[in-house]
Amino acid sequence: MNETPSSRVRLRVLTPDDIPFAAALNAQIGWNQTQKDWRGYLEFAPGGCFLAEVEGVPVGTATTLSYEGSVGWIGMVLVDGNHRRLGIGTTLLQHCIRYLTQQGISSIKLDATPMGRKVYLPLGFRDEYDVSRYEGLAPAVSPVDVAVEPLTHDLLSAVAAFDRSAFGSKRVDVLRSLSVRDQGYSLVVKEGGQIFGYLIAREGREAVQVGPCVAKDAVTARALLWTLLSKVVGRRVFLDVPAPNGAAVEAVTQLGFKVQRGFSRMYLGNNPRPGQPEMIFATSGAEKG
Repeated sequence: MNETPSSRVRLRVLTPDDIPFAAALNAQIGWNQTQKDWRGYLEFAPGGCFLAEVEGVPVGTATTLSYEGSVGWIGMVLVDGNHRRLGIGTTLLQHCIRYLTQQGISSIKLDATPMGRKVYLPLGFRDEYDVSRYEGLAPAVSPVDVAVEPLTHDLLSAVAAFDRSAFGSKRVDVLRSLSVRDQGYSLVVKEGGQIFGYLIAREGREAVQVGPCVAKDAVTARALLWTLLSKVVGRRVFLDVPAPNGAAVEAVTQLGFKVQRGFSRMYLGNNPRPGQPEMIFATSGAEKG
């Protein structure tokens, strides 16, 4: 029997020692994640991040994340450029699907690049909506007349509850981790103890990555985004904006931001928690939702 390329692939759990390789792999294709992000994936799902090896040499990665035990997310499906078109990406993807399914996850989501979408459709994934990555230099903007405050630890539970209606699942651990990564980049708008919107940004490998940003209306979202931009004037900024949120598309376009690339948000199985994308002005990232 002839040995197929995919039969030579060995999968194992990704460990902290693998993070330099993983970060170098996403840098190879120009993605914005840092080693700090990879440590976060291991923090969220220590047994759900995977490394592919061929003859002991690392060649690919994939991560999973589950929310409330019912919705799973697959991300960071990456293969070294010297080992592509050998079925390694598909092997990693199918392993992630099995891993999540064995945990009782009935809805599996991901954000697919155009190339990845061609792989996911035959596996049964369906389109939910499009997401566009906008890129630009942070302009100097006039402040919006809305009180914006730092997002502090004592507000996280309330923010997570507010976020759940938009995202579809509660994700307090993810929001907690993201909110403390870069000082001054986590913001909230509240009144009388009620959350009206929040924004979290982080320092990426190539640019400041904005997201998640969730708000009840465009005025609140603009106040949050304008406040963040005032902190990083002249810096390169990325935002991943859901197509169903026309107000978000209008806001970033008016700032002069341009579409860098597109994604397709897809799901496998059912979709019981679609959330409200019209409240999402920037997603958390293709690997986190």
